[in-house]
Formats: sequence, structure tokens, C-alpha cells
Amino acid sequence: MVWEAIPSSPFVIYLAALAVGYGIYAWSRTIAPVAAVTANKVMQYVGGEPAAAQSYQPGYQFYYVALFFTLVHVGALVIATATPASPLWATIGYLVIIVIAVVVLRWEQ
Repeated sequence: MVWEAIPSSPFVIYLAALAVGYGIYAWSRTIAPVAAVTANKVMQYVGGEPAAAQSYQPGYQFYYVALFFTLVHVGALVIATATPASPLWATIGYLVIIVIAVVVLRWEQ
């Protein structure tokens, strides 16, 4: 290993950044005011008013939206990262599988 490359190695840079970050953290603790725990600091805050407890029953409609999003984006990722040498029928076949999955997903609702 060349000795000139050691200061620019990722491990040395990581340790230097960690030391600088800890130095900033230690310095900021010396100049920060002492924190006092009060009821207002631990109370939930929603738009300037205390938060009222309420129950919420989640529905499964969002599941279909999330699954559709995942199907379409994974399909786009696979097609975008396909090599130029991959056959056209494989890409079109994958698109057909995605379309069938979306149709089945939509049909279930």
C-alpha cells in the first residue's frame, strides 16, 4: 500500500469525520443552557392546541394503493435497468405480467 494513499482512505476519513462531529457535540454541550423538564416540553402539540386522544380504525384501501405503487415502480426499475442485449420479448413479457398483476389487484376491489 502506498503511504500517500492512507490519509485519503475511507476508513481514515470516517474516523476524522467522527472525531470532528464528536468535537462539535462536546463543544455545543458546554455552551447550551441547562434544560429544565416542564409539562409544556413533554406535552403533545398539534397546531397550537393540546392533542386530544382519538381512535382511528385504519382501512385496507391504502394497501391496494401501496401495492399498485410497488408493482409499477418495481416494473419500471427492472425495465430501466435491463441491459440493451436483453431480448425484447422478455421486456414485453415482464410488462404483461405487471399488467396482469395490476388488473387482478384492481379486480379484487
